[in-house]
Amino acid sequence: MKLLISVESIAEAKKIKNSNFDILDIKNPQEGSLGVNFPHVIKGIRDEFPDFPLSAAGGDLPELPGLVSQVAFGLAHLNLDYIKLGLYGLQDFEAALNILREAKRAVEMSNAKNTKIIAAAYADFREENTFSPFLLNELAAETRIDGVMIDTLNKKDKNLFSFLKEKELKTFVNDAKKFNLITALAGSLKVNDLDKFQNIEADIIGFRGAVCKNDDRSAEISPEKIDSLYKKMNRRF
Repeated sequence: MKLLISVESIAEAKKIKNSNFDILDIKNPQEGSLGVNFPHVIKGIRDEFPDFPLSAAGGDLPELPGLVSQVAFGLAHLNLDYIKLGLYGLQDFEAALNILREAKRAVEMSNAKNTKIIAAAYADFREENTFSPFLLNELAAETRIDGVMIDTLNKKDKNLFSFLKEKELKTFVNDAKKFNLITALAGSLKVNDLDKFQNIEADIIGFRGAVCKNDDRSAEISPEKIDSLYKKMNRRF
């Protein structure tokens, strides 16, 4: 299991450069749960981490395949290992298929051979009336993208396990493995949630708030908390 840490700026990335984690993720929370950051920020972080696995959010996306394809095309030119595309503004399976097919085509056009597309949906999909994460595996298999992710839209007072049970997440991960998909889970996770992942066995788990001061995702990120979390993970897995 790999530890993904999310940052918002070049300064934050520099601050945790010597910390222990597996994937550095770039997002812009001011534009949503998977808000996309600016090209100069992503490029600046890649320059600081030239050989490190790098992920970037591509937005909480609406049913606009042209827009999605342009987002994917632009991100693919920034030397990323993973592009996360959030299926927010739609519910229809065919619409999601169209969006991801165009995103896949755009990444292939960019000749970014090592860039993987991860489709994300949200654990609080019922409350937010949006795309079901339980359709992700079939969607990914049909569009030949690389992985699937469940996150949350609500980051304030609830987390991933407020909306989905461990058994549901375990089934999601097991089904994804049948299609050889990368699996990722996130959503205001706490350090105490680590024990739950021993049974779920996702490939990647993502943290932000839990590695910031006072467990506040908008506060200063803490290299010490990242190192502590990484140690605890490696004792368990």
